[in-house]
Amino acid sequence: MIDTAEIRAQISEFSDAYDYDASYQTALLDASPGAHAAFAAGMGMIAYRDVLPLDVHYVARITMMQMEDCGACAQLNLRMAVEAGVDREVLECLIDAPDRLPSCLQDVREHVRDVATGAQRCPDRMRRLRDRYGEAGLSELAVCLTGCRIFPTLKRAMDKTTACSKLSLEFLN
Repeated sequence: MIDTAEIRAQISEFSDAYDYDASYQTALLDASPGAHAAFAAGMGMIAYRDVLPLDVHYVARITMMQMEDCGACAQLNLRMAVEAGVDREVLECLIDAPDRLPSCLQDVREHVRDVATGAQRCPDRMRRLRDRYGEAGLSELAVCLTGCRIFPTLKRAMDKTTACSKLSLEFLN
């Protein structure tokens, strides 16, 4: 049996800790605890990181959330990136001037954009990514990007989207 009270408390704690509206998760839990359990089983995909550098991982996450037009999720991932120790200057570039990102992060950002839009991947960029991060890194990136899409897709499918706002690094941490 699913302990919905405990799950509800965890959702509330997460929501409060990150100033993030997770009411869509509570709505899913209320409507179908089994569906919530299935959703929760996939949530670890976005967080899995073993060989990728921290900044690469978060640039990928935030870029995918931007591509999915999920401002709340992108803002959440900005907060998590700062909490994890990603350099704020990197995040500022990602938000305001992505052309100023280091070339390795520009490659990641452009790869994510290609994946999100279904565009043809650039062979030279793919070679650079493979050389830099190996097959294990590309696999991690693939799982991360797939996990990123779970959240905005669920919110849209449940009609629980809210208006997106401009991303900001103006928060405490």
